[in-house]
Amino acid sequence: MPFARRISRILLGALLALALVPGIAGAIPRDVVVARGNVWVVKKTPYSQDRYAYENGSLVATSVANASSKGFRTDCSGFVSMCWNLRRMDGSPLNLDTAGLDSSTYAVAITKSQLLPGDLMLRAKDKAPNGSGHAVLFVRWDDVAQTKYWAYEEQGIKTGTVANLRTYATDVTGYFRPYRYKGMDPDYGDVFSQVSGVNRYETAVAAVGLSFPTTTTVSVPAVVLASGATWPDALGGAALAGAHKGPLLLTDPTSLPSAARASIVRLKPKKVFVLGGEAAVSSAVESAIESMGVSVTRVNGENRYSVSSAIARAAVAQARLDKRVVDTAYLSTGLNFPDALAASPVSAKTRRPILLTEKDSLTPSTRAVLLELKIKKVVILGGTASVAPTVEAQLKAAGISVSRIEGATRYNTAINVAHHGVGLGVGMTWKSLGLASGESFADALSGGVAQGQSGTGSLVLLTPGNALNRDVSRELEEHKDAIGLLRIFGGSSVVQQPTRAAAAVVLRAP
Repeated sequence: MPFARRISRILLGALLALALVPGIAGAIPRDVVVARGNVWVVKKTPYSQDRYAYENGSLVATSVANASSKGFRTDCSGFVSMCWNLRRMDGSPLNLDTAGLDSSTYAVAITKSQLLPGDLMLRAKDKAPNGSGHAVLFVRWDDVAQTKYWAYEEQGIKTGTVANLRTYATDVTGYFRPYRYKGMDPDYGDVFSQVSGVNRYETAVAAVGLSFPTTTTVSVPAVVLASGATWPDALGGAALAGAHKGPLLLTDPTSLPSAARASIVRLKPKKVFVLGGEAAVSSAVESAIESMGVSVTRVNGENRYSVSSAIARAAVAQARLDKRVVDTAYLSTGLNFPDALAASPVSAKTRRPILLTEKDSLTPSTRAVLLELKIKKVVILGGTASVAPTVEAQLKAAGISVSRIEGATRYNTAINVAHHGVGLGVGMTWKSLGLASGESFADALSGGVAQGQSGTGSLVLLTPGNALNRDVSRELEEHKDAIGLLRIFGGSSVVQQPTRAAAAVVLRAP
């Protein structure tokens, strides 16, 4: 099923923390609601009206006394109670029936246009003509016309908890109505556009949808696929994706995630570029792609520096075939990711490659590819603590012009990179600005490429996950009229609610 995915350790930690919050007072983010449901979908927790299960989907043993105080009932309404983390004041699970979910104590009726992930489609048993109630968790619309939607539900004895594609009009005819949990965290839908999934691989797929919408028929020349477990290879993939007018997807090193597989099927590429060696992306992933009838080209090297050089070589070659002038490259430390992350939209837009180097000396493979490609200018990303003046001197000695974009912190560097992108005059703007965590790399990898490939050539800023960076706040304030809806990359366990709330205050201010 498209939504049966593994939950990240960070998100699972958030689930467990929320499990300890009693009552309705503890607000719960939408992505956590969906992630809780996903746990039971993956587990295929069996249906029963008289059995109970823990939040991890495992059944409470029948021998356990007071099982209802230990777990959530494994029928449709018990499942929704679990997703919403409904609890009594003593912290024990609160298992409502469909009539209870209809109660104004816990939920409020909403309209179809208001439906968002984590909301409820409910046929209350006391309002259905035959007295048959049912509850399903709304996950997302499947089409722009909002005729079909994906839902999680405890479906029956034979199937257990599943992800189903449902038809809205049919459900409404069958007495289903949309509801929202009163304890849901604020949506900020007037100022934010959420780009996330239950893990980094689904977030990457969601990002791809920004530049290649699911509502349109597309066929891309190529897809770039990189490991979602590490960052060096994917950073270079921005220019390669831009050169081939295709997206960047992430994969588990040992197996192709079903979300990535489905996206490749939808995009119908002729080729998939796999970045890095088999330690980064295994041969099993390569075989899975080939079994879909898609050719695979692996771009590899001895280490992260030679891989980035090989990716740059492939990206610039394609760009020049398309008569694009590429005489500039970006250079970043090969030891950390933040400085290069912010440059990924610019790299995807301009086809300028992002290369990596050692701190104190220009890596030989990097120097070789700069000379081979006849690169005239190098823009160093980050301060001298990341890329030392000796590297700058070596570049100049090779006849290459050098400039540097830096800031007091990784967040200031990202801001300066954004201004650099706008100043290039290639159509990059503040519209639909992206915001991602600067403490982790996964969400901004595909997100940055998608931003650069969007019609407006949007940018990405970075922030700490638990607090909006002060200088980023100033940028939001200065450009809020141009931004429109801010795109948040990653769930609330990554870009947390305090950060979102602070950004919303800035964007809503008159």
